[in-house]
Amino acid sequence: MKKFLLLITLIVLSIGIGLSWKEETVGDNLQKLQEKPKQLILRFALIADSEDENELLAKALSQAKGAGVNFVIGLGDFTSLGTVEQLTNARYVFDQSELTYYVTAGDRDLWDSRNRGEVATANFHQVFGEASQTINKEGIQIVILDNSDIYKGIDQSEWSMVNGEWAESAKLRFVFAHKTLFHPQSSHVMGEGNDKVSAQARKLMDLLEEKRVDGFFSGDLHFFARFNSPSGAVKMTTTGAVNSARNFQGPRFAIVTVYSDYSWEVEDVEIR
Repeated sequence: MKKFLLLITLIVLSIGIGLSWKEETVGDNLQKLQEKPKQLILRFALIADSEDENELLAKALSQAKGAGVNFVIGLGDFTSLGTVEQLTNARYVFDQSELTYYVTAGDRDLWDSRNRGEVATANFHQVFGEASQTINKEGIQIVILDNSDIYKGIDQSEWSMVNGEWAESAKLRFVFAHKTLFHPQSSHVMGEGNDKVSAQARKLMDLLEEKRVDGFFSGDLHFFARFNSPSGAVKMTTTGAVNSARNFQGPRFAIVTVYSDYSWEVEDVEIR
């Protein structure tokens, strides 16, 4: 009798456990079905500091194209001296990629114009056109600034753009420039050695935090790194350099991917 009762008890327990497991499994599967998978809505590449190494620039653009980017943002220093010939050679590589691209100037891209007594951005504007603009794509506001002039910093037209009305409907706000406004470990930032320009950098950083900009991206440091602004409000990224000189990490670029829930990520990509 005892054995019979024990057998009955084991059978009941087994049925209960089985039903409980089945119930949990059905519940888990139903929850997974209800959860919508994140969809990729935008992917773009960040290219910086090729400095006349146009073969590596071409490789970077080819890899970016293979990764399915929608467009490229160039963060300056495509040349070593900023001559019209050097800038034209760099533009040819961008054009040959057949990718949509938006570019801003780097400090090296201004050297030749300044040395000849012209407006520092003259050669760059002649070859590439304007070095700043605002773009809206897939609910994302993209602001490209020109802060390449190490002596004058940001001109009035740039301030007018960042002080203007930001799209209230934007799900994300990204700002791009050649020089970083802040770095937790490096002094090689906008305004290094120039108090006036340094004050501009602090003013712009305060403005980006006030406007709740989601991400700030820059080149110039030849090193890929991610960190937060002083208050922690803005995620900041410095893009690694395309060129092989003064580059401890080796030639590289970055890819930014945005998903349907407006989460986003930045990938550091080695040029191969």
